[in-house]
Amino acid sequence: MTSQEGGDAAQPAAINGRDAPPHSPAERRRIPKSISWLLVIFILVTVNIWYSSKDLLPIISAITEGDEDNDDSKAVMVDKIIYSTEHETSEPSLQMQTHMPANKPNTLRNHSLPTNNFNNTDNSIKKGRSACEFCQGDGRIFNPSIRLRNGYTCADIKLLSATEVNEHSCKEIQEVENLCCPTANWTHFWGKENPECFHLTNICHAPNDGEWFYDRSVQYSPHDISTEHQPTIAYNWRSKHKAIIPDFRIHFNVSSTTIYRGNMTECPYSHTPHHVVSQSAYNHMIGEFYVRQLIGLHQWMRDYPPESDQDIQMYIHIPARNSQLFDGHRLFMGALPQNDKVDNFLSLVQGKETCECYQTLAFCGYNRTASEATKNQTRSHTFDVAPAISSKEVKFVNSWCVDKDKKQIDNCTTYNDLRQDSLARYARKDPLLQQKIREYRRQTLSAAGLSSEEVDDVDEWKIVGLTERKLRRIWLNIDDSVRACDGFRQQKVVCITVNVEETASPEEQLLMHSSLDALVGIHGAQLTQGIFLPRQGYILELLPWIPDWSWGAWVARTNSPTPLGIIFHNTDLNHLGYALDRDSVPLCRHVNKTDETDCFKAKLKRGRSFSYDQRNFEVDSDVVTTFISSILLQNSTNCDSMKTRAAENDFVLYNAYCSHGAENEFSTEHYYRNANESAASLRKERGNVQRLIE
Repeated sequence: MTSQEGGDAAQPAAINGRDAPPHSPAERRRIPKSISWLLVIFILVTVNIWYSSKDLLPIISAITEGDEDNDDSKAVMVDKIIYSTEHETSEPSLQMQTHMPANKPNTLRNHSLPTNNFNNTDNSIKKGRSACEFCQGDGRIFNPSIRLRNGYTCADIKLLSATEVNEHSCKEIQEVENLCCPTANWTHFWGKENPECFHLTNICHAPNDGEWFYDRSVQYSPHDISTEHQPTIAYNWRSKHKAIIPDFRIHFNVSSTTIYRGNMTECPYSHTPHHVVSQSAYNHMIGEFYVRQLIGLHQWMRDYPPESDQDIQMYIHIPARNSQLFDGHRLFMGALPQNDKVDNFLSLVQGKETCECYQTLAFCGYNRTASEATKNQTRSHTFDVAPAISSKEVKFVNSWCVDKDKKQIDNCTTYNDLRQDSLARYARKDPLLQQKIREYRRQTLSAAGLSSEEVDDVDEWKIVGLTERKLRRIWLNIDDSVRACDGFRQQKVVCITVNVEETASPEEQLLMHSSLDALVGIHGAQLTQGIFLPRQGYILELLPWIPDWSWGAWVARTNSPTPLGIIFHNTDLNHLGYALDRDSVPLCRHVNKTDETDCFKAKLKRGRSFSYDQRNFEVDSDVVTTFISSILLQNSTNCDSMKTRAAENDFVLYNAYCSHGAENEFSTEHYYRNANESAASLRKERGNVQRLIE
């Protein structure tokens, strides 16, 4: 009941004493005004406490310290402020919502509060606790001047946390804890021990592709060394790698002396504390990205994991011009601890429509150099593209599991660690992943023309993916191999075409490859997603025909893993190779055999159309059917048996996940061919012997 409906005005006159006669008992019991106000305040506080226990909107007293418009530091009474995380596609922001009477002053640290309506429906109250726990322990250093969304600072959050008792709201307040209270002794992977990484602190970006500058208003603890990470530094886009034509849109330059002329209260900090930009040479190619960039990042983040995945925002810097971020990049980065919002570095460089600051902006995969300081100029730094991100213990050459003398390290587990961590991470993120994979297999078999009656159990079928490409290294007669597979329907084998360029999302690529039993394709990036095949899956890499005089022989080697095939080294997958011959190249078929070499060399000079990485291929369907019959359908996982079957059918067995006798004791074996005993040369010798016999 409101006061207008029956408050003080409806009470008897004898109580308020207005009409009582002189010297009446009512007059003698009149209470002084000062005491009356104290009683009113006491009643209000009591009512407020009672309302709090009922989860209604309590009144919170906020004291503004050092308020320019409130020098006497009086307490300003405001209603309850609710902090909630606003999940947006770009960057989550801290939104403050409040209930305020229309005629009540709305002031807190000189910033006006928004007037959004908010109905609190959370009934969970922490009993026996008077405030939220905020920035407690672990050597945390509270930074009061970090700005949040809507102009509020960490000091405002801490003030609210001292009075908040609602459990739901406490959790929302604590979501910004890592931003307001960075841990003093926490070591991140971009620390001093990492030679290709460095980081900048409290750095801001003016709106609409404006200048970068350092936030000078942030208060530092005596133990904080953040000020050492605010140098004058610029990105040098002139790549040292001749094959990389730089993207001139990528520019980054910040000066330690720049002073922002705008309103710093309009430059809030990102809700994600740490933003990490990484790159490597040739990372526009997925295979190179996996070997040069992802493997190093993974090893560093294994040694120094973040406190929370939500603390890390990842950006991929692709230095090559006209290159884009593919779903494959995002798929593989999803294997790392980060907030699953992987973006292109270009989006960070171009900025937003509003100013934004970052507690940490780290760069990994760069060479950093410093100029000497002069009398009139302080020391400045530049950074440019590094070949790769090295792991902590092993330098870049070991990304290919070779030592400094380029000899193969057979016990290297680098790639198996990444594969297992990737599978485990995706399984944790989606508890229904296995169900989705089974459903994807069912849909794949249905699309291949199989009825539901034929597919009683999807696990009984073997699905072979033949990789397609839209540009360069196209499998020209792939349909012949798909049709040839139809002969194995009785053995419950079906072949499909797989094209990562036509998938709609990283998740679809994950489901597609996780549903396969084998993946077959020309040497190239389209085989990289093969790391998501199930345990004991098969990858058949078709090795390009490379004449002795031509460039690129390393992609067809059989005495060690290929540059792409190394990603399957010592994993629980089976990786095979098959060397294609002259018949796989449709070029120069119109000339005599004696003129072929001249024809090929002429095409190399005119557009490099003969180069293995540019030309298209034809593959005899017998290669695929032989693989299915002699390798895939043989249920034996015995190492000796696998080795024999591979050798008899001209396959090199780079990586075999097999057993030596005990049924459940598996290990990895490598059955390479001698450099002089390639599969193609063995076939040629066998053909010569056969002709002699005939």
